[in-house]
Amino acid sequence: MKIESSSRRGNGFMLMEVVLALFIFAIVATSFTRALSSLWRTTTFVKEELVITQIMDSALHEALYLQQLEEGTTEVYIEERDVNVETLVVPLELENEEGTLLQQMWQVTVIARYEQDGIDEERSARGWRYLPLYRP
Repeated sequence: MKIESSSRRGNGFMLMEVVLALFIFAIVATSFTRALSSLWRTTTFVKEELVITQIMDSALHEALYLQQLEEGTTEVYIEERDVNVETLVVPLELENEEGTLLQQMWQVTVIARYEQDGIDEERSARGWRYLPLYRP
């Protein structure tokens, strides 16, 4: 009669435990890699959106704070970011609460056209300016 020791029986399970541990590690590593990749894409997207927002804000403020506004359209191409910025200045005819026509009221619209992730995008920002409030 042959008696097997418990230490010898446990050796057979060691290979199975190592394979199972490697399988679990591979699943965790794959999930972690996918999460990091998704985070990287999202961060890049948000950075680009922030840059476009800053460009539009700058163009809007530049147009709104000119000493004299004139009706028309101007276009600027920003080569570093591959963004086309169009600024539209249009006079408005608005009345105040008393029914008086507000002259020298202007609407400034900034439109940014760009490509992001292979898709053509367009964003706009709008501001109003009443010239008599900005005279020295």
